[in-house]
Amino acid sequence: MHPIPEAALTLISSEALTPYSGMIPGLIAGHYAFKDCHIDLMKLCQWAGIRFVCSEVHAINPCDKQVYCDQHPPLRYDFLSINVGSQPALHQIQGAAAHGHPVKPIKRFFQDWRHWFESIHRLSYSPRIVVIGGGAAGIEILLAMHYAMHRTISMQSNFTLVCADQQVLNSHNKQVQDFFDHHLQSLGIAIIHGKRVVSINERQIMLNDLTLLNYDFAVWCIHAAAPPWLRESGIQCDEKGFVRVDQYLRSISHPDIFATGDAASFVPVPLPKAGVYAVRQGPVLVRNIAALLENQPLSPYRPQRHYLSIITAGDRYAVASRGSFFAKGKWVWYWKNMIDRSFMARFNPKLPGGSQ
Repeated sequence: MHPIPEAALTLISSEALTPYSGMIPGLIAGHYAFKDCHIDLMKLCQWAGIRFVCSEVHAINPCDKQVYCDQHPPLRYDFLSINVGSQPALHQIQGAAAHGHPVKPIKRFFQDWRHWFESIHRLSYSPRIVVIGGGAAGIEILLAMHYAMHRTISMQSNFTLVCADQQVLNSHNKQVQDFFDHHLQSLGIAIIHGKRVVSINERQIMLNDLTLLNYDFAVWCIHAAAPPWLRESGIQCDEKGFVRVDQYLRSISHPDIFATGDAASFVPVPLPKAGVYAVRQGPVLVRNIAALLENQPLSPYRPQRHYLSIITAGDRYAVASRGSFFAKGKWVWYWKNMIDRSFMARFNPKLPGGSQ
């Protein structure tokens, strides 16, 4: 919207249609169409005069300032911004790389879910769905799948949530925790607290107390891991492989590289892997890239202490929290819907001639 003079911008993404994670539970539940919660990067880049490369990145060489892609020749940069998010830490669980469905990448998860969902009528017994992870993502995905299944099919289904902590949503206040504990139980969803998955095969999940769970569809919503090529690039990373950045969102080892969102490890203070931080980092990132090009001082990123979290409950019902604040109801869902649709509208520009 405000081009930097004489700067050539390139966006590299493995997908031309990138999903907005905040609306994916609504997509699974059937509240949204596919186009409602995906950004058309090709159209956006065309509008903004940015070169778009649709390819997976598999390596970076910060010495030669080269980005290596699967479907494109190497790309050279003067300044680089890494905003690749995170993925569930499957490498810590035996068999997890081959079995179950990680919630990220979102496109692959949604395709797997739709394919399985459309085939469950072939089962001669009640389907068994297990979600591993008791954070907000696990709760929302679980309840969205539960809502979709009970709204569209007549057969009974069995849902189980495996939560490594003693309490679901352990980063939220007690009112939020109590609400979802009661809500899950009222729907007949089994909750296993304080146990971890140690292995999985094509039909069974083993917990750390040797409990075995049979499943037909398993979802990984566990803690985040970084793409392996970040650490392999030689950029300084934390113990989990995320790029260590200073208060300006700049790599502490390579000042020509920025990182934001889940891909970044903010050195001044640890931050949760939550999308609200990525969104708030965006304007600071823009200012600092422009400042470097124009030899101007950089602006520090100052994370907020508390942030608004809205967790959907399957139906058009949601819970909001911020610190000790708690609210619930259909109106919270419609409030979130308004926020999400307004956010997405910013990335749906009108092209020359008035077309969208």
